[in-house]
Amino acid sequence: MTNTRNLPNLAKQIKRIIGQMRRENIQYCQRIDSGEYEVARDIRKDLKNNLHALKFVGNYVFITKAVHKKFVSLLDNIQLVFNAEKVEYDIDQISSKVSDFIVGIVASDESYDLNTINDFIEKIKIPDYRVYFFRLFNFEYQEKINLGPNIIIISGREFLKKIPENLNLKAEENPKIKTLVQPEDILLGVSVIDTGKSDKGYYHALNIANNVNNIINFLNGFNHRPSQILELSQHIIQEDGLYQITKKNGHFYNKQTPGILEGDWSASTGIDPDKRPHATMNFDKQWMPIIPLIATESDKLTSLQKQGARAIDWIGDGIVNSNLTKQFLQIMISLETMLEQDPDKLESKLKKEDLWKDTLSTSIEDQLVSTISLICNDSQINLETRNIKRAYDLRSEITHNGEQLTEDDTALIKDWYDIAYKIIANIMFLGNWSSTYDLWKAANLGNKDSDEN
Repeated sequence: MTNTRNLPNLAKQIKRIIGQMRRENIQYCQRIDSGEYEVARDIRKDLKNNLHALKFVGNYVFITKAVHKKFVSLLDNIQLVFNAEKVEYDIDQISSKVSDFIVGIVASDESYDLNTINDFIEKIKIPDYRVYFFRLFNFEYQEKINLGPNIIIISGREFLKKIPENLNLKAEENPKIKTLVQPEDILLGVSVIDTGKSDKGYYHALNIANNVNNIINFLNGFNHRPSQILELSQHIIQEDGLYQITKKNGHFYNKQTPGILEGDWSASTGIDPDKRPHATMNFDKQWMPIIPLIATESDKLTSLQKQGARAIDWIGDGIVNSNLTKQFLQIMISLETMLEQDPDKLESKLKKEDLWKDTLSTSIEDQLVSTISLICNDSQINLETRNIKRAYDLRSEITHNGEQLTEDDTALIKDWYDIAYKIIANIMFLGNWSSTYDLWKAANLGNKDSDEN
């Protein structure tokens, strides 16, 4: 961990940049007053040689290439300090705020000291957030749900109460339905740090929204119609309590694309051949507090819990997007994500710690057998070693020989979903092991808890 006493002094670095900019801008002003320098005449040549940028904030502010180089170094040091202090930030947002602060002081010639700069640094440690909204399709809505401070599920009816009626209009010409959000819609909102200057924040929010949807589908299992995240034809954004609907989403230039589901059925037809019930939030409530941690792979999770989060994403994505064969594969991949280690590296590590025995096996198959058996054989799941090996052989047949599962294999998939769910829940809630290595030792060396090692 970085010693905070060895971190750069950001306030002093900012003060030096402001001082240099002021001195250089005084020189530019003197040259302009003397007629030696004319902005219109000399700026293009100056940009090629000495000048990085020219800004006008009530007055001209000249930014030389030497100052810009120091500014880039400052941003590197800000990241170093903020990472050490575990501050959540977006470097583009920080860059914009620091630049505006420095340019503003130089342009106004206002007084400042280290206390002023330190106060500013503390303020930028609190990032600006934007909430982006997406349609949550095939979801049975019951009530508004907040999943932590940054994720919300809300009905279109409730959402429309918050915005002016004339804001909820599509930008496209002569749309079949004029309004963007309908009362019967379900919206999922995701709050992210965002400058609004690019689509980076939007795609980050979209990724989290898909993660949340995959978690919902994982927790609902295979007996429901999978919910889906659908992008809207225009961005719906909430910032500082105010809503805005942009003219268009980059994906949709002409008309809204509702999403194409399996069987060539479009969400726009209103007829769904899948008669299973919609996804709901009616699952074990112990999951609710950790859904936002899983969706963002929070640092509050252990290494093994983060692998459990990825396993959930694999299974949830399979439920949403895949056929039976891929669903089985994605369940097996989820197990490998949590339980598999490189056999040679595992053996080497055991020998280094003087734990190796000739009776041990580090093959992938035996890793899965031992760790799955440890977690599942004390439960109601009736699991034998040969069943685990048979499933692993089937996975190999699919990947290497193109084997395909049929409707007759549905029970097999649900059985392995139950096994994966049991393992993931154990990892996420009991916390007996912090890493895959700890889990393997518990299964093969008789150490039930990682704390004993």
